Amino acid sequence: MGSCNGKAIRRALAFLIIILLIPTGCDRAEEKTTTRTELFGGEPSEFGNVTAPSDFDWKQCDGTILNFICEDNINANILSKEVESFTRVTGIKVNIKRMDFNTLEEKINMEFISKTAQYELIYVDPYKTLNRFSDGLEDLNLYEQDESLPHIVGGIESFPKEQLEVCSYFEDTKKLDAIPFDSTTMILFYRKDIFGQYQEQMEQELGFDPNPGNGDFTWDQFIEVSKWINEHGEGEEPVHGSLTMSAEHNSIYTAFSTVLGAYGGDYFTNNKIKSLGTVTGFELQSRTEEFTTALKKFKEIIALNPENKEGYTWDKVATLFTEGNIAMMINWDENVSAIENSEIAGKVGYSVLPKGTKRSSNIYGGSGIGINSYASSKKKLAAWMFIVWATSPEVQMKSFMEKEGGTLPTRTALIEKIERDFSGGMPQVSAMIKSQKKEYAYYRPKMKNGYEFEDIMVTNLYDMIQEDRPVKNVSINMKSQWSERR
Repeated sequence: MGSCNGKAIRRALAFLIIILLIPTGCDRAEEKTTTRTELFGGEPSEFGNVTAPSDFDWKQCDGTILNFICEDNINANILSKEVESFTRVTGIKVNIKRMDFNTLEEKINMEFISKTAQYELIYVDPYKTLNRFSDGLEDLNLYEQDESLPHIVGGIESFPKEQLEVCSYFEDTKKLDAIPFDSTTMILFYRKDIFGQYQEQMEQELGFDPNPGNGDFTWDQFIEVSKWINEHGEGEEPVHGSLTMSAEHNSIYTAFSTVLGAYGGDYFTNNKIKSLGTVTGFELQSRTEEFTTALKKFKEIIALNPENKEGYTWDKVATLFTEGNIAMMINWDENVSAIENSEIAGKVGYSVLPKGTKRSSNIYGGSGIGINSYASSKKKLAAWMFIVWATSPEVQMKSFMEKEGGTLPTRTALIEKIERDFSGGMPQVSAMIKSQKKEYAYYRPKMKNGYEFEDIMVTNLYDMIQEDRPVKNVSINMKSQWSERR
């Protein structure tokens, strides 16, 4: 069938169909070379283009409508703008349903419990969806290993191993539940102009280099600098030293986890629980010296926040920082786009999180994209075609390069290219890439009863802050409550 119904292709990523003889997949030398059709990229990419067998009918699902339930983030926003190009080639319409994190969690729970297949494409959070509803996700190996279908560009091995294990599998690698879709990590944001104004005075009075981007910034220094700015920050409105997530929400758990890892602590001693994941939990390590030290330090960090009875979610922290009166914030790197398109653009520096006694620990928050196993066969095929396109290098680079984008791709080769070609002109790139390196990244526990575990962590951390509970009591409560529920 003819593509685009004869319409001229106007966008930079033109959908010129090129017939090429290339291997059927990455590193499949033992298989026969077959003729494949190269789509969704008129110019050959050094990382590969979306391809399919030459007799594959891209229009076979013409008229199919898919619903993609997704968190309202940069990748989803960019896809919403670009998805019409996918529709022109395939005839498949994709409704991208963007929503806040809490609403997303509720709707996905209802979706898999009811088994209605209202959403054929699923945003697969490793800690909220993959761990609980792996059985409701289609095995994508059925499509990736089928030589009659399009394949993931570069193959599954093109994704970083750690991110692939976290986002795509549960328990083992036999079943491919999702394809890494987005990549976000917590980093430190700081106002270069504010630090420039007070740098010399702070250094003289505090006795150390207070610049958060100096490479040796610690959580103790973060606390001291925040206190100093709270006391000395002046202007039309007082400048506040720092703002950290503290609401009774997933945000307080993720924020604490960065501090926990920095001081050498962890929730469990089992390594698999932070990668492929496990069905059952293990003994919580909340009574260790490292864990209690992290609780104490976190309590000190939150005490620096402006008073707020409800606490601060990541959205609220980002909004207040962008308004211009906060010197430092801990938040997801996907906030870079909003900041660099705001009134404080060019005034913000980016760094990995402060160090504890062990290291800088930057919590990873990437998710995958999967197919609802309760959907019809035709819609599953259409959904696979969309996944191949949505995770392709060309689309991922759009999510990075566009003005409203900025998130890192989930491909090793693309990250290497960005580090090589963009670090100099984009100040956030170095911190974003560094935060995902093995020695800096922190991965949360991924287990079947993760919902119950997170509830215990959130409740106790929130109570510790709001009711000023002693650290010892909090660590004991966490351990006993988890023992009862695991």
